[in-house]
Amino acid sequence: MMNDNADLYIGREQTLVKHFILSKYLERFAHIVGTFADAITYVDCFSGPWNVRSPELKDSSFALALAELRKARQTLAGIGRDVRLRCLFLERDRNAHAKLKDFADHVDDIEVETQNLDLEAAIPDILDFVGRGGNRSFSFVFIDPTGWKGFAMSAIAPLLRLQPGEVLINFMTGHIRRFIQSPDQPTQDSFIDLFGSADFRTHLVGLKEQDREDAVVEAYAENVKRVGDFRYVCNAIVLHPEIDRTHFHLIYATRNPKGVDVFKDVEKQAMAMMEILRADAQRRHRERKTRQRELFGSDVTHRSTRYATLRKRYLNKAKESVEGALAAKSGLLYDEAWERVVSVPLVWESDLKEWIRDWQTDGCLQIQGMQPRQRVPHRGKENYLQWLI
Repeated sequence: MMNDNADLYIGREQTLVKHFILSKYLERFAHIVGTFADAITYVDCFSGPWNVRSPELKDSSFALALAELRKARQTLAGIGRDVRLRCLFLERDRNAHAKLKDFADHVDDIEVETQNLDLEAAIPDILDFVGRGGNRSFSFVFIDPTGWKGFAMSAIAPLLRLQPGEVLINFMTGHIRRFIQSPDQPTQDSFIDLFGSADFRTHLVGLKEQDREDAVVEAYAENVKRVGDFRYVCNAIVLHPEIDRTHFHLIYATRNPKGVDVFKDVEKQAMAMMEILRADAQRRHRERKTRQRELFGSDVTHRSTRYATLRKRYLNKAKESVEGALAAKSGLLYDEAWERVVSVPLVWESDLKEWIRDWQTDGCLQIQGMQPRQRVPHRGKENYLQWLI
C-alpha cells in the first residue's frame, strides 16, 4: 500500500519513511497484542492533517493507522478474537482539526474521538479515554510534533507510564541539533522542558557534529526509558531526502522484547526503502538544477555514503559495547548482548550473530548452555557467552 502511494510523498520522502515504520509496526503490533488484549487503544497526539495530498487523507498518519488496525482485526476475527479498536486523535490547530473531525465522523466501524486541544492540556482527556478501554486494553501512543515544543517530559510522563502500553516519538533531530546550544534563555528553557531536566547538557560538553547528535538522542531516549519505566528503548534514523544529514529519529519504547524484534525488523526494511527514496529525490534535485534528464537511473548513480558511514559507525559502537561487557565480566548472557545491540540504530541481531560466529572461529569465544541441536544462541535460553581472552 505504501509503495502504491509513493507519488503522494514526492518532496517529503522522510514522511513516507516515517509512515512506513508506523504502518508496518502497527500491522504486526495489532496482530500480536490482539491475541491477548480485548481492546487496542491508539492515540495520535499531533494528528494534523498536514501537507496531505490525497483527497481521502490516505497519506495521513491517522488514516494509515486505521487501515492497519482494521486489517489486523479482520485477521484476528478468523481465529475467534473479537478485538475492539479505539482511537483518539488530537490536533490543536482549528482548521486542521475540522478536517480531522470530518474524517473521523465518517468512521463507523471503530470507536474514534477527536480533541481540538494542545497535547499538554489534553493529558487528562487522554488518560480518561485510555481508561475507558478497560483493564484488558493495550495502548499505543504516537507523538509526532513538528518541533521540540508542546510535549514536555513532565507533561507526557503519565502517557509514558501507561501499562500495558508502548510509545513512538518523533524526535525532531534536525531542528534540535540546530538550536540546542543556543544562548537564548527561553530556547534553553524549552529544551529543559523537552528533556525533563538540564542534565542533558552534561552529555554535550566537548562534543561536536555526529558525536553531539548521538549524545542528544541518547540522553532523550534514556529519559523516556527512565520516566516511563520501559525496559527497552530503540531509535531509528530518518535521513533528509536530498541532504546528507539526519532529519529526525523515531524513538520507540516498550517493555517487551517481542516489540523490539518487530521494531528492529521494520527499521531494517525502512532503511532499505529510505535509500531508494533518497536516490530518487537526489536525482530529481540534480535534474531541477541542471534542467537536464540524467541518462542513468538513480539506482546506478546513487552513492549511499552517508548511510554507509553511519552504519559503520554504529556497528563499531555496538560491537565495542558487547566486547567491553564480555571482557569486563569474562562473559555475559546472550540476552544482555542482544539488549546492547538493539539499542543502537542501524544494527540488528543478525550482526550480533555474525560477530559471535567470527569470535568462535577466532577461538576467543565459547557459548555455554546450548541444547544438543541448537546451532546459534537464543534469548531466554540461558545461553552464556564466555570470553576466552
